[in-house]
Amino acid sequence: MLRFLRVDVASGSARLVEASMPGVLGPVDYGVKLHMEAGSYGYPVFSPRNLVVAGCGPFAGGRVFGAHRMALVFRSPVTRGLHVSTVGGVCYRFIATGVHGIVVEGWREEPVVIVVKGKAGGSVEARVEEIGWETLWTIWRGYKGFRGTRALAAYLLEQYGKELPRAGVLVVGPAAARTIMAGVFSFDVEHGRPGGVVDSASRGGAGSVLLQGHGVAAIVYGGEYDMSRDNPRLRDTRLLDELSRRVMGKSYIGAVEQATVKYRYDPRLGTGGTFGVNYVHYRDLLPFFGFNTVYLSKAARSKLVDMVLEELWRPVQRDVFEQPGAKPWRTCGEPCPAACKKLWRGVKIDYEPSNALGPFSGVLRAEDMASLVELADELGIDAIEAGHIVAWLFDLLQRGMLSPSDLGLQGRPVFDPLVYRVEHDSRANAEAARRILEGLVEQRGWLLSLIATRGLRAAAHVLNLRYSGRVYMYRTGYQDVAVYSAYGGQGYMTPNLYWSPGLVAPVPVPGRYWTVYSPSFASPEELAEAVLDRMIAEYLVDNAGFCRFHRRWVERLLEHLYHELLGLEVDLRKHALETLRVIVRYQILASAEPRPWESRKTVDMIAGIALELGDREWGPRIAEDPASAREWWSRFREKLWGLLGLGGEEAGG
Repeated sequence: MLRFLRVDVASGSARLVEASMPGVLGPVDYGVKLHMEAGSYGYPVFSPRNLVVAGCGPFAGGRVFGAHRMALVFRSPVTRGLHVSTVGGVCYRFIATGVHGIVVEGWREEPVVIVVKGKAGGSVEARVEEIGWETLWTIWRGYKGFRGTRALAAYLLEQYGKELPRAGVLVVGPAAARTIMAGVFSFDVEHGRPGGVVDSASRGGAGSVLLQGHGVAAIVYGGEYDMSRDNPRLRDTRLLDELSRRVMGKSYIGAVEQATVKYRYDPRLGTGGTFGVNYVHYRDLLPFFGFNTVYLSKAARSKLVDMVLEELWRPVQRDVFEQPGAKPWRTCGEPCPAACKKLWRGVKIDYEPSNALGPFSGVLRAEDMASLVELADELGIDAIEAGHIVAWLFDLLQRGMLSPSDLGLQGRPVFDPLVYRVEHDSRANAEAARRILEGLVEQRGWLLSLIATRGLRAAAHVLNLRYSGRVYMYRTGYQDVAVYSAYGGQGYMTPNLYWSPGLVAPVPVPGRYWTVYSPSFASPEELAEAVLDRMIAEYLVDNAGFCRFHRRWVERLLEHLYHELLGLEVDLRKHALETLRVIVRYQILASAEPRPWESRKTVDMIAGIALELGDREWGPRIAEDPASAREWWSRFREKLWGLLGLGGEEAGG
C-alpha cells in the first residue's frame, strides 16, 4: 500500500489517501490514474485540475541502492500531454514524512510553500503558508550570497529547518513564473544549507505547472518516520545479497558496482560520469552546434571533437579525476556507491546540460559552459530545452533569418564550426547565450516573450508569418532550423542530445529515455520493437523509484524485488503495457498525440545517422527525398501502436 498526501492549496487542507497494490505499483501509475480520473486533458494546461503528483517508489526507506528517486507526473505545457519527469535523491529524506508522495491541486494567486512533517508514530502534518510575490522575487534576486533556486532553498531551510527533522526542499526558480519550460529543483542538504549538488525534474515544465497552475513555489519536508518499520525486508541486506547471487550469480554490492561503473569511474577510459565518459566514448557522434554537425564530413567532425576534448573536457578531467588528492565526487543525496555527481569549480557537471549550453550552443571553453549551466540552475530552467532554443536562435542569426536587434543582442554569434575560433568565439557566444536565457525569464522583447510563453514550435510558425519574405528568400522555414518532435497542434519536444532517430520517433512520452537513444539506425519496424522494450524497462525503473544509472542490475532483479520485498506476484511487462496504453489514450484525449516531423533539420539528422552507419535503404532515400521520411515515421508509429495493443483510430496517423 502506498500512502499519498493530497494537498488543496486553495483551502489549505490536506488528507491522506492510499493507493492499493498491485494496481498501483509506484508514483507513475498513481499519477496516470489520478489524471485520467480528473480529466485534466479537458482543461487548460495551467488549470488547477492539472495535478502535480510527486512520489517515491515502494522500495524507498530501506537499504536498496538507487531507490530514492522521485517521479513527477503532470500535464506538460510543452508537449500538452501527460509527462513524467524525475529528480534524484529526494526520497531519501522525503520518505521520513511517512508518505510516499504528495498530490498538489487547487490554486493560490499569491505563491505559497507547502510544509510537510512526519511524526515517528506515523501521523503527518501539512500546512500551506503564503510567501507572496514580492518576497519570492526578492529572495530569487539574492539571499545570503545565493540567487534563484539555491537562494530560495537556503531561505526555506533556514526558516523551517529547525522544526523539520532531516529537512529537504523542492523549489522552483524565476523561470517558473515566466516560461513554460521550468523544472523542479532539489539540493543535497549540508549542515542545514543547500550543498553543491543540485538535481532537477526539468523536462516538460513541471516547475511551470507547479507555480503557474497552483501557485506553489516550494515544498519543504522532513520527518522521523522509519518506513522499514512497516516492512523490515526493505533493510534486509542479507536477503538482497541472496537474491542477487541467485539471479545474477554475484554479490549484491558487486552487481551494483559493476552496473554503475560508468557513472563512478571507468578505469578503461580513465574517467567517469556522463560528462567524462560520453565525449570520449561517442566522440563525433555527439551533436554540436545545434545538430549542424550532421552536415559535416567525418574528418571535419573529428577535428571539431578534438577541439571539444581539449578545451571543454580536458580542464574538467584534470581537476576532477587527475588532480592528486582531489575527488570532488558526490551522490544525489542518498548513500550510493556510484557517486555519479562530479563537481567542477563548485558546479555539477553532467553531460546533457553541459553539452546543451556548451558545444551544442557553440560554447567550447569549460569555464564559459559551466557559467551557463550554473545560470540555468539558478533560473530554474530546463537546460536541455534552453540549449535547443539558444542554438536555434544562433543558427537563425548566422543564416541572416534574424537580426541581433530581434533578440536584444549587440552582434551575431559565430555558429559555423568551420570558422570558429575558441579563444574569441566561445566567450562571445556564452555572453549572447546568457542574455538570451535571462531575456526568456524577463520576457525581454516580443520574440523572447513569445518563446518563453508558447515555446519553440509556436514561435517558429509565428516567425514564418511575420517574416514570410525571408522564408521565400532563403527557401527555409523557421521550424526547419530546429530539431524537435511535434505533438498535437501546439505541443512539441526537443530531443535529448544524442544523434539518434529514437529520440524524435513518435513515442507517447518524449524527452525521456523511454526509447532507444544510442547512435544507431534500423528499419521503422525493427526500431519500434527495440523502442518498446526500452520504454517498458525505463517506465518500470521510474515507477519503482529507481535511478536509471542503476538500471543494469535493477531491470534483472525488479520483478524479484516486488516478490521478495513486497510479497507481490506481478507480471511487470503486462502491467507496463496496460499503463502505457492508458498514457496513449490520455495523449489522444489531450490532443497531444504524435504528429509527423515538421522540421527539415530533424529529417536531415535521421538521414545523416543512417548514412553514417551505412544503411543502404533508408539513408539514401531520405537524403534524396525528404518526403520519404513521412513513410518511415508512419510505419514506426503503426508498428509501435500495434505492439502496444492499440488499433483503429488510436493507431492512425
